Amino acid sequence: MTMEKVFEWLSLTFGGLIGWVVGRFEPAFPLMIIATMFVLYDAWSAYELDKRVHIMYPKRKRDKAKFMSYKFRQVIPTLSERFVIILLAYCVERWVFVHINVPISYIVAGIVCAEQMLSIAENKASCRLPGDKHARVWKLLAKVLIDKTARHFDIDAEILDKDLQNLERKQQEIEPSNEDL
Repeated sequence: MTMEKVFEWLSLTFGGLIGWVVGRFEPAFPLMIIATMFVLYDAWSAYELDKRVHIMYPKRKRDKAKFMSYKFRQVIPTLSERFVIILLAYCVERWVFVHINVPISYIVAGIVCAEQMLSIAENKASCRLPGDKHARVWKLLAKVLIDKTARHFDIDAEILDKDLQNLERKQQEIEPSNEDL
């Protein structure tokens, strides 16, 4: 058997396997696409947080906030875990709970999206810049969500709180109060 024939048989086998998987689990793919969009937006919001951290604490970070592929590489295991969870939920829905009409795969996909939405909200609420027009909303959310700023430095959050209080105090000294106008 020549090398071309071996490659042809492997291609046919692999293609047939992919076709079978797509045909068998087709209803779960839209759920996986939605979960993918949430995970990717979470990665983007973490990048935006990194940019805000760089602006707020320029002496503690590198020269410029940038998108790092080694950090984005962490998205691949997250996506694969979410895909497996959604596929397993679909299998349970179709082959275990045969006589009950419970959309388990939709429930699980909703939970995955809610988990990512919480992480996105934490990223958005962390390290808000002074003068941000949406600062009130994010400050309210920051009271109930985890502040992820300290994770970017691997330090205690109390140190950053002191720095932020000093920064806010300096800004209040610079800005004229409403009574002065």
